[in-house]
Amino acid sequence: MSKQFYRHLLALLWCTCANSFASDSIGWQEDSILHNGQIRHYRTYLPEARPPNPSVVIFLHGGTQSMRKIFRKHAGATRAWPGLADAKGFILVVPNGTNTKTGDTQGNRQNWNDCRNPFKDAGSSSIPDDVGFIKALIERMAQKYAIDKGRVYISGVSNGGMMAYRLASELGSQVAAVAVFIANQPVSNECTRADVPVPIMIMNGTRDPLMPWAGGQVAGKRGEVMSTTKTLDYWLGVNKAQQTTASVAELPDTNHRDDSHVIKKMYAHSAGGADVWFYEIRGGGHNIPSSNYALPRWIQKKLTGPQNRDIDGIDEAWSFFSTQKP
Repeated sequence: MSKQFYRHLLALLWCTCANSFASDSIGWQEDSILHNGQIRHYRTYLPEARPPNPSVVIFLHGGTQSMRKIFRKHAGATRAWPGLADAKGFILVVPNGTNTKTGDTQGNRQNWNDCRNPFKDAGSSSIPDDVGFIKALIERMAQKYAIDKGRVYISGVSNGGMMAYRLASELGSQVAAVAVFIANQPVSNECTRADVPVPIMIMNGTRDPLMPWAGGQVAGKRGEVMSTTKTLDYWLGVNKAQQTTASVAELPDTNHRDDSHVIKKMYAHSAGGADVWFYEIRGGGHNIPSSNYALPRWIQKKLTGPQNRDIDGIDEAWSFFSTQKP
């Protein structure tokens, strides 16, 4: 028998043993699943109290981030997810991507195989079956926690946001709604056009130095993306919604020191379609707005650009999810 066979057998035995001892206690748990010959890792946050058949939010980290890094001290808005899970009673699942250079699935510099055509030495060069991995995770949650499979929500940021677009396109019938932060659709797209309307929320900043609002190359030559306007138009088309039906609101500018404000647009859909909510963060950078979890100034200046402090993007995502009935 081949060495590859034995590696897969050992991986299966290790994964089975590891998962057999997983507890059902509240708070964070780190776990793994064998998918497509790889041990894939994820974290689960179980709230203090949850109803029978709870809903699930699957949150996808950004490129070169990980399932752990996005909850560290200076991570910003993503730190709000566990507290929100406690308050609302949903299960939070945070999977880990893959290191594009080493193939490591457990580390802290990971990426997702979004719809960008892969090319060498870039954030889009991740090639694992991430769609299959997320699909397997949904099944794992259903078996382990008896979740409501009609209330599976996906959210992602940056590279994770682009992966969320892919999941909306390829797992649309299994996803109740999607919330995307600071991400645009790729120009060179290896995915087929989405054909199932999926309720979607998009939140992008006009001063994003990494994911260009006007379209073009992602910083670091990580592929060309559409403009935010064309990305929105794409999903309005998929979801059978029209520009003329938008409800537009300028949200209160509660923090005058952040040099930004928020325009919210909600688009009605025709029969057989789905809602589209769009947040234009005027003056916002490559980050998620938060009034409670500020990014350090040095991170904003050197990397992400300004952070809006008027709203909490994570709360807005849950508000959007809550409006989508199974």
